[in-house]
Amino acid sequence: MTIYYIFGIMYIKLHLLNNVINITKGDVIMKKLVKVLSFVLIVSLLVIGCGKTTVDEAGTTAAPETTTQVAKSEANQTTTETNAPQEPTVSRVVKGLFTAPTGVFNPILADSDYDETVNDIVFSSLLQLDDNLDLIPDLAEKYEVSEDNKTITFYLRKDLQWHDGKPFTAKDVKFTFESMAKPTYDGPLYGTVSDLVGAEAVHNGAAENIEGIKLLDDNTISFTFNDVYAPGLIRVSTEVGIIAEHIWSKAPIENWKKSTDLLIAPIGTGPYVFKTYVPGQFVELEAFADYYAGKPKLDNFVFKITNQDTAISSLTNGEIDFADISNFKKDEMDALAADGLIIHSFAGKSYQYMGFNMRLDVFKDKRVRQAFTYAIDRKTIIEQLLKGNGTLINAPMLPDTWQYPKDGLNAYDFSPQKAKELLKEVGYEDRDNDGVLENADGEKLALTLTYPSGNKIREQYAVVIKKYLGDIGVEIELKMMEFSALLEEVMKNHEFDLFLLGSSLSLDPDPIPYWSTSAASDEKGVGAWNIPGYRNAEADKYMEMGLNVLSTEERAKVYKEFAKIFNDDPPIVLLYAPNIVKAASPKLKNYQPATFTDYYDIANWMME
Repeated sequence: MTIYYIFGIMYIKLHLLNNVINITKGDVIMKKLVKVLSFVLIVSLLVIGCGKTTVDEAGTTAAPETTTQVAKSEANQTTTETNAPQEPTVSRVVKGLFTAPTGVFNPILADSDYDETVNDIVFSSLLQLDDNLDLIPDLAEKYEVSEDNKTITFYLRKDLQWHDGKPFTAKDVKFTFESMAKPTYDGPLYGTVSDLVGAEAVHNGAAENIEGIKLLDDNTISFTFNDVYAPGLIRVSTEVGIIAEHIWSKAPIENWKKSTDLLIAPIGTGPYVFKTYVPGQFVELEAFADYYAGKPKLDNFVFKITNQDTAISSLTNGEIDFADISNFKKDEMDALAADGLIIHSFAGKSYQYMGFNMRLDVFKDKRVRQAFTYAIDRKTIIEQLLKGNGTLINAPMLPDTWQYPKDGLNAYDFSPQKAKELLKEVGYEDRDNDGVLENADGEKLALTLTYPSGNKIREQYAVVIKKYLGDIGVEIELKMMEFSALLEEVMKNHEFDLFLLGSSLSLDPDPIPYWSTSAASDEKGVGAWNIPGYRNAEADKYMEMGLNVLSTEERAKVYKEFAKIFNDDPPIVLLYAPNIVKAASPKLKNYQPATFTDYYDIANWMME
């Protein structure tokens, strides 16, 4: 058995943030994305290709110099203030959010990034990512992969507690993952467990427990997959916050999303304990005294809902201490830097898109969808609205990574003329000379574009898209909605023509949860992440193949074939992949955001 240490002795250095340049006040901290997902597959190959592989904890998550400096500072303070007792003070950090959480504070139910950002520090997963995107311990101290590459065993920390003082055990882990397979589970994560042995039987109601999840003792649990499954490690170890069996077993799973009393008073094992939630205003957390890494140095963590229009003043006057400003204009970012805010800019993990409702007759012919893509000047949107702070993409994958095809894709360069030609081929012409196209039956090509409020950049390009489509004879009505209402109407009830949203990607490129036939739903009230309702059997074939290939090179070939199909038969217009840009007060110390984590080493954050 070969051992790879999570910390200290051996690092796997094919990760995202190779080049880090720290610049002084008024400038920007830039982190260049060199490789995104090479790290994940290299981990998989090392783990799976060497018989049993153990990842063990060795060392500490805090940099030695930082720890030493803090210790000296505290010692000096004690010496100088011994004879001058001070009133106890409460330290806190405030994160600005421009869209309010919906109140689904359960990590296996939440389908909003704004709920998840709260859940991320209330709950813990089996493993976590550091700022270099290396796997490090969280609830589990180490893991092993079996000789046949199908079973992962996690060894949990001992003597862990939930926020209510109850003991945490492997039973909670089993309960969490099995809940995600139940027939009445109404969350987004069934795909995380669907490849485990026996998960399908539970999902279909034929079994109560997942055969592939074994409790070995109170602190040891194993997961066995049906086949070699490339994304397995990342999926089960980092993408699922563990929930408490003694809390959530009180209610039937089908009632969980209605169990407001449980949802807004979550009990986790993370660094911060839920304290107060005022919908639309703020969420307040307090430090967990029994957190395994030690009580966080900041007593309180507040998520404050703020208006993007006033965010600049809120950041500069200290009302909020840090925020994601990816959707700000370039001159606004520059103004914040000039005022002394620290700007962190690095490659993002998402893309923005316009989705088609594939259930509608108007979008059955792929030439209509291709025409809409040609009609939108995506480069100008990036240059003018984002000021270059994004990348044009033609496949639903992170650019500049091993998974993204380097060739073979239609670039869909801006061409209103090509768009008009395609629509004419389908049978759309302006038959009454009113500027709007009609089909052979005289039905106008008039559609509604639905999008959520709160994202100023998106609100701007909604108007721009209306103009671009209008230029080729498509009449567009804009419909802006509050985010949670949009999810209900678009994602769950499928009542839309076109919509604007963004999609976050995980460390592993598996597109099945978003674009497979199995991830689509036509039933009203039943939501799914394949929101457009995309169904393509050939695409399904390559998505499935990608799960069972371990070589990065071979897996890239498989996903290239998927990307070519998706690119030719597009269920969405891929607009751009934005960079992530964060602004933080210079008083906030040890804040190290990265592409897939905003809270690394949060227990050691401090405010000056």
